[in-house]
Amino acid sequence: MDFSHFVQLIAIGLQARIPMHMTGFPGVGKTEFTKSLEAGFTRAGVKCKVFILVGSIREPQDFGGFPVSTPDGVRLLPMAWARDARKLAEDGYLVIVFLDELTTVPPTTQAAMLRLLTENVCGELQLPDYEPGKGGVVYLCASNAVEWAAGGQEIQAPMANRLWHGEFPMDHETWCDMMVSDFPAPTNLPVLPDDYLRAHHHRQRATIAAYVKAAGRDSWMAPPDDPARRSGPWPSGRTWYLASRFLAAIEAVSPGNRLLQGAALGGLVGDQALPFLEYRETLNLPDPEDILKDPRSLVLPDRTDRAYAVCYSLVGAVLNNKTPERWQAAMIALGVACRKNADIPTAAARTLCDKRNRPEGPIKLPDECRPFYELMQLAKLVPRE
Repeated sequence: MDFSHFVQLIAIGLQARIPMHMTGFPGVGKTEFTKSLEAGFTRAGVKCKVFILVGSIREPQDFGGFPVSTPDGVRLLPMAWARDARKLAEDGYLVIVFLDELTTVPPTTQAAMLRLLTENVCGELQLPDYEPGKGGVVYLCASNAVEWAAGGQEIQAPMANRLWHGEFPMDHETWCDMMVSDFPAPTNLPVLPDDYLRAHHHRQRATIAAYVKAAGRDSWMAPPDDPARRSGPWPSGRTWYLASRFLAAIEAVSPGNRLLQGAALGGLVGDQALPFLEYRETLNLPDPEDILKDPRSLVLPDRTDRAYAVCYSLVGAVLNNKTPERWQAAMIALGVACRKNADIPTAAARTLCDKRNRPEGPIKLPDECRPFYELMQLAKLVPRE
């Protein structure tokens, strides 16, 4: 991957709230690149501020909170950086917290970072999650290779499995070009639309679920035996979910970009990236929005994994934009699909019939829903006869 595509990938990943991690030789410009994102995002219309925290000189309390006795008991108070970050995020800034020198961070400090990366909590302070157009706090990490780090050690597996991993691609020609131009801030950074998850996330989740269902447990939970490889990307439930968000974000700003998709997947699920991309090509799934427009035209695929993906992408589309009309259209489509294979459409209908997933207001049940009448009676959508 060349430098320009790497910059795009980092920008997209940060806005999608993917904790990003780049590795490279000392002195190639990882920190300066991160600083330049502040001006790059600002130029693209996104207010941005970068906080630099060097992990090797930080203590666990800097991330887990400092215990202080209060009249209410012992509280874990956050450090000043976290309070400053929250204030800027609440003012609409994209706050990039740069965790540098990750391969010099002792395991105890890495452990304190875990909740920060997954829940955006420092001490007892909840930091705002980034949303396009609203501001929030995101994380970018960097490290030198273990053999080039001062007192270097492998990143712990629980930390590694929370991050996207990629090489910082600074070659000598790119460095020379940037040297003579005074290392300018990146231009034309992609900006995610507000609705990128609602528009694309459901389809990515359904496709990933279909792949994992077909490929088996090793595609979903396969930590490497080698400790060095465990410090990089490998598949787990967490990294597949992050991959679904990352793919949705890429689809929103660069549809069908296989280069970015491959790098995003490879940095999260490792060796499972290529089999997934090849599998996805063979699925050839219909767009769930097209099904909702003409639900009676649905023809359930013969292959079980394709049928699963079609039905659950339909469910996801409704849950991401839940109206009575869309809910009813999905139920019609699933009822039509039942004529061919009842098991998978019925399971999908059960999800839609859950009280939490039904739209507000009265619901009309068309004739195509007859295969689900018993299910709907259990859900108290229709009276028992």
